[in-house]
Amino acid sequence: MITVNSLSGGKTSSFMAIHFPADHEIFACVEQEAYKYTRETALARNKIVGLNEAQDWLRMFHPGFWMSAEDDLTLVAMHKLTQELGLKSGAGRCGKINVVFAHNWGTKRYKTYDDIANDFLPNSKKRLCTDYLKVLPIYNYTRSRISKVDPVKMRLGFRLDELDRTVNIFFKIVEIKDRVPNPSFDMQEVINLCQIPDYLVRWWDVMDIEGSVKRGERIFKKVPFNYYDSDYYRVPDFPLIEHGITNKDVVKYWGGRPEYVFPEISNCVMCFHHKIQELQKQWSNPSNWNRMQWAADAEKNKPGRTFKRGKVRNKTIPMSMEYILKLPIQMQMDFIDYASCDSGTCTD
Repeated sequence: MITVNSLSGGKTSSFMAIHFPADHEIFACVEQEAYKYTRETALARNKIVGLNEAQDWLRMFHPGFWMSAEDDLTLVAMHKLTQELGLKSGAGRCGKINVVFAHNWGTKRYKTYDDIANDFLPNSKKRLCTDYLKVLPIYNYTRSRISKVDPVKMRLGFRLDELDRTVNIFFKIVEIKDRVPNPSFDMQEVINLCQIPDYLVRWWDVMDIEGSVKRGERIFKKVPFNYYDSDYYRVPDFPLIEHGITNKDVVKYWGGRPEYVFPEISNCVMCFHHKIQELQKQWSNPSNWNRMQWAADAEKNKPGRTFKRGKVRNKTIPMSMEYILKLPIQMQMDFIDYASCDSGTCTD
């Protein structure tokens, strides 16, 4: 079976690409239109070593590319990684990594983050940004360029300390008020259908995932990981979990590779999965100010809508980007932070 590494651009998936090379390496880049600049923003971005070269590399895949919603350091790291992997595999000047843009591999309607925000502000429960700018382009590219009929083995950079994420791509958590016991559920049917690897089955047994479904705490997703719509195009593989790799191992490895500089905070700069403190850090980073301002302005264009929500005194309220900017960092509040993206194309 053809192997494909799905790279998010962070430390963990990059670790996977180096230590567990696949037949194909794919990075889905989230395009964003160039936005407002301050003098400080321009100066900060000009100081990022390797950014111009990284942008030139990305334009090999999409000549009109100018800016991504992801941190510039992510793009620089991906450019460095494609060169390293390319030397090992004998790839051409683009390197080993194939970059997919929604501009080339998505829908006509949603080619950039701006296109989505014009219609809807994505959030933790409805991740249109991930669906249209990462998952769909990867699916279309895979079916067009890698395997037109047969499924591929798609590797995700989930670590041993992220076992919950492997469950989340197949099962959905059910709110307490909506739980209905399902005593007839048979986990073996899911294992056979989705070709769950043995090493993961053993961990799921320890976690009693079958029991949680029988108790109604989780339900099997209508469209689990293997499918895009009704097309069974991939089976899962988690080499870092299989080999017992944790965050400690990843951090130690990159500590010995100072030529790679990853952003402190993964994913798109204004991502709703980020904690409040992380979003405040991104507001304070001159090279990311314009991306945060983009998010704030997108919210103003959708009155009453925000990327993020929080709970204060048992009341759920919108958490706009401007509100977060002005919020004292030491203020104690109960923020609604759902689990990190489980698609395998976002986070570290």
